[in-house]
Amino acid sequence: MADRSDKPTGGTPLRCQWVHEPDGTRWLVPGCMARMHDPDADSCDCPTLADELATARSERDTARRHYQGLREWTDSIITTVHAHPDGRQIMREAAGRVTGRNAATGSRNGRITKA
Repeated sequence: MADRSDKPTGGTPLRCQWVHEPDGTRWLVPGCMARMHDPDADSCDCPTLADELATARSERDTARRHYQGLREWTDSIITTVHAHPDGRQIMREAAGRVTGRNAATGSRNGRITKA
């Protein structure tokens, strides 16, 4: 069985790697176009670990900015609804929609049920 100790795990994109067979032979699994055209090329276009880390951090920072923007938007809506004269009723009805209860009737799905 071939030694695949340098095989990437999970959803990581495949990088150029050499697979070593027990008989001493090896074969290249190319992960970039440069190595596909010339397996012995010194130049490899695969991203380095530092490149992947920088990309991951950038994506994380973008996601955090988007989340913060949505959080501020939600907080603004809640503040505006609470300032409305019917704010408490609006919030009760909104909470009822999440739980499936109608605040006006006290029933599920807006149907009036007999006690």
